[in-house]
Amino acid sequence: MPISVKWFDDSHTCVVVTYQGRWSWAEFQTAVDETNQLLNTVEHKVAIIEDTAMGGMLPPGNIVANGRNAIASFPKNISLIIVVLNSSLIRTFLTIIASMNPGGHGSIIKITATLEEALDMAEQRIPNS
Repeated sequence: MPISVKWFDDSHTCVVVTYQGRWSWAEFQTAVDETNQLLNTVEHKVAIIEDTAMGGMLPPGNIVANGRNAIASFPKNISLIIVVLNSSLIRTFLTIIASMNPGGHGSIIKITATLEEALDMAEQRIPNS
């Protein structure tokens, strides 16, 4: 599967969603559902890292609607959503999505250039990770 979802740590304070190569919006929605399932297994705050650095091109379709709906569906125990990206186009769309404040999560969406930066950011937000 071109999108994988897994806990980063044994304390379950960070979920990493990794995009590899070509993927579809259906696969994206499956990854959203898997992320929500993981988040619903804990009550404490969790950071989500969306690592799109190796994700290839965006699939055809509406990135704004798909992104907004995904973020709005996340449970309330999210402390931070960090998107690792190297595309100025995706950065522009993500800025639009965050400004819509989907599910009240707009202010916790951050962008980094590397997975290492994202992990540092998550650790600062959730020191017990």
